[in-house]
Amino acid sequence: MYSLAEILNEKCSCSTLDKERLSEEAYKFPLSEIRTHGIEHFYSETPSFIDISDKEKIRQILFSIRNALRLPEVRDRILSDHDPKEKGRDITGGAFLSLDFHQTKEGLKLIEINTNAGGAYLQLKLLEAQIRCCKIIDIAIQNTEALQDLEERFYSIFIDEWISKGRVGRPGFIAIVDVNPSDQFLYPEFLLFRDLFRSKGIHSEILDPDQIELIGEELYFDGKKIDLIYNRLTDFHLSEDTNLKILKAWKNGKAIVTPSPLDYDLYARKTNLNVLSDNDFLIKAGLDRKDSEVLRSSIPDTKIVTLGNAEELWEKRKSIFFKPKEGFGSKAAYYGGKLTKNKFSEIINGEYISQEFVPPSVRVTSISGEEMELKMDIRAYIYNDEILLLASRLYQGQTTNFRTKGGGFSPLYTLPEIV
Repeated sequence: MYSLAEILNEKCSCSTLDKERLSEEAYKFPLSEIRTHGIEHFYSETPSFIDISDKEKIRQILFSIRNALRLPEVRDRILSDHDPKEKGRDITGGAFLSLDFHQTKEGLKLIEINTNAGGAYLQLKLLEAQIRCCKIIDIAIQNTEALQDLEERFYSIFIDEWISKGRVGRPGFIAIVDVNPSDQFLYPEFLLFRDLFRSKGIHSEILDPDQIELIGEELYFDGKKIDLIYNRLTDFHLSEDTNLKILKAWKNGKAIVTPSPLDYDLYARKTNLNVLSDNDFLIKAGLDRKDSEVLRSSIPDTKIVTLGNAEELWEKRKSIFFKPKEGFGSKAAYYGGKLTKNKFSEIINGEYISQEFVPPSVRVTSISGEEMELKMDIRAYIYNDEILLLASRLYQGQTTNFRTKGGGFSPLYTLPEIV
């Protein structure tokens, strides 16, 4: 039996995007910044739907993951290359952790966990530019007050990060850091965060690591001490030469970095899914059977690729997706059914995981009057035990992208049991 969300995802082709209101957002920034980048290309005009029971399942998965990651034996296995004193620290996952899912007939399947997940603020702007086109949207859409509260929460999680690390008050200078930030695809989101911090009276700049100086043990830009870094770098361990100064300041407690290398290692290393899908190990480590069952049913079987299991993986390749251990996004990820023997040899001799292939669900939409099937994934933006925001991404191709006509971020509406 189909749920209401499934029916709407297959049959509803409404356009709920108020393009005029969305374009107004560009004019809130200086001409040289966002107007040359634009934000319209991030978005699909078509909404997506999940049932409230799915949102509750995401909450259960989140709690079960966090319960597993609190166990000493689990931390010892995941953080084996860290100083023992670090394993007992409160590791939140940092600002904008994400859980990424595919919807299946058997329920939601967790595909990835990411730190510094992009797009939350852009998704908020999308939700602000929605048209109430029918009764279902009218029931599910968030009102202006709720969206304003969410924006405030986006700000307050950075204050929470500051206070949870033993600081008082609030940071005087927050730097948003990435390599060549103005060339980054999500640069408009950096601008949104920068202006949010400035609106609260906090000095904020968007910086390349090369613009940051290490003076003594502290970080500076233009003579001003940096208190907190919103880390958007994909050098997750801050091990590249240009980032070593940030690593030193963070290790010495002279700057808060969120998410930090510890956040990444405990939550987002691809190999962690091998641990979280190892049901026997989790139970022996002390995980409650209810939590272990939640993880067993929601995390696809994940293995570390070795020479020892190469033959088995090749035989099963059509049911496997291969991902680099330290990868991000869709870089160097491969569906096994399309692999050549040469590429498979590179994977075996590289640093990869294998994951049971879980096809994404389909969102049927209309583009210029033509019906199209787009793939759909679901992202939950997380802070601690809280689901901040749910989003959908629509695309064609092997993995999520923002190049598909009619694709991009889609507002994800949670439907009540009875409409």
